[in-house]
Formats: sequence, structure tokens, C-alpha cells
Amino acid sequence: MPPLKPLLFGLLVATLAVALVTDVKNRRIPDLLTYPAMAAALGLRAWFAGVGDVSTGLVSGLLGLLGAAGWFGAFALGKKGLGWGDVKLAAVMGAVLGVPSTLTAVLFTSVAGAFQAVVSLIWRGDLSDTVRGVLAQDRSAELSKRHIPYGVAIALGSLGAMWWDGNAF
Repeated sequence: MPPLKPLLFGLLVATLAVALVTDVKNRRIPDLLTYPAMAAALGLRAWFAGVGDVSTGLVSGLLGLLGAAGWFGAFALGKKGLGWGDVKLAAVMGAVLGVPSTLTAVLFTSVAGAFQAVVSLIWRGDLSDTVRGVLAQDRSAELSKRHIPYGVAIALGSLGAMWWDGNAF
């Protein structure tokens, strides 16, 4: 195995671990974590694999970064509960995994996030109120104002994609 993958995966796992703790504890994923991780991932890709193409090197990392940030950024713009720290963490995920693994990670993250939201609603006893509000199309209900740390879903989605694509472990 070339030295690039272990370095990238180590970077991703370390970044996800710190992001998970800060998101759960402080409800924030700091820029001081995500921006350097993005730069490091792209730098490692450029150093070890060069510019590359869609599936390798810097180009793959940039496309993964833009794809993940674009997907989750659309939800952050729509005020659907995602914060920009989540978007930047997803961008790190994309920069590390590149194409096509980012697509797998986005799908796994979305499923993990939906599962996490349902579990959180059940845990807090808000499931029935939320379902009633959705069915009644009550836009004024304050049903989604509680924080669900989406960094957890991004971590699970990233690790799931690494396992699924056979690139880690």
C-alpha cells in the first residue's frame, strides 16, 4: 500500500475524533480544525500523487471536497439544521476520500444522520410532536431547534465508506 492512504486515513480519523468531541461537547466544529485538515489532505494528495485525475491525486481530492461541501452546503443554506462546521467537516471527508469514495461517504452519512435524528427524537420524547407537526405541515412549530451533533453522522459515514470501499482497516 502506498504511503498516501495511511496518511490520509490517519488525518481523517484524527480530525473526525476531535470534531466529534467538540461537536458533542460544545456544539461547534472549529475552523482551526477543518481548514488545516483540508489543506493537509490536498497537500498530501498533491505531494504523493501529483495533480492526478478524477480518481487520483489532487483533482480527486478537490472534486471530493467540492462534492461533499456542495451537498451538505445546500442543506446549511436551507437552514435544515446543518451548520457550516458540519459542511467544512464534510469537505475534509471529501478531500481525504476523493472520488468515488466521497459519494459512498455522503450516502452513508445521510443514512446515519437520519437514523441519529430519529433516535434523538425518541430519546428526547419529541417523536410524536414532530410527526404531528410534519403531518399538519405546521411551519411555526419549534420542533427542530434542538442541537443534533451531525459530526457523529459524518464520522460514521466516513468510516463506513472507508470500510465499504475496502480502503481501510
